[in-house]
Amino acid sequence: MITENIEKLIKLQNIDIEILEKEEEINSLFQKEKEFNKKIEIEEKKIKEIKEELKKLQLDKKEKELEIKSYEEEVKNLNQKLDNVKTNKEYEALLIEIANFKKKISEIEEQLLILMEAEDEKIKKEKFIEEELKKVKEDVFKKMEEEKKKAEELKKEVSKKKQEREIYIKEIPSSDYLLYEKIRKTKKDNIAIAKVEDGVCSGCNMSLPTYIVEMVKKKEKVVQCENCSRILY
Repeated sequence: MITENIEKLIKLQNIDIEILEKEEEINSLFQKEKEFNKKIEIEEKKIKEIKEELKKLQLDKKEKELEIKSYEEEVKNLNQKLDNVKTNKEYEALLIEIANFKKKISEIEEQLLILMEAEDEKIKKEKFIEEELKKVKEDVFKKMEEEKKKAEELKKEVSKKKQEREIYIKEIPSSDYLLYEKIRKTKKDNIAIAKVEDGVCSGCNMSLPTYIVEMVKKKEKVVQCENCSRILY
């Protein structure tokens, strides 16, 4: 009778292992979903950074354009004054002032050209990253759909196994089942039953006393490992 009960517990353990493996696979699929979303976040962050850089460049460019406009207005006013000067000294002074403003305009125009080139590069980079983001989203969406289908199938399998488990535990004596559950819940690997192999418990890999090995062989009662408490067979 004890042999039959142990066999039932072994079968129950196999069911529990299957459930655990499928649940771990489901969790791994959810972890993949997080990783997929992370890829999208990275690309979106890149676009955000580019947009901020582009905005700053455009503000700098606008500022330079306003500076040029202001200096051009100064040059225009000074040119008008040239018609009204009375002396060569005043005339020459105005020409120097006009030349200085024109020099400033020329310098700012060079700076503006650099900003415009940088702006063009940022726009190209923004477009490239947006295209990459689109590809990433399409790829992620496709993969996530596949993973969701897998997860749904696995959930159905887990549900089926749990139903099978509920039916099966009715065939196991309650004392044996309660002991099995008590041990299983204390183990990281959820393994409550371990085979004796060459006098060693396969659950904790510790050598067993001879009398324990003999008790297991007799199959007269449930025997537990003195080290890890697992049921031995």
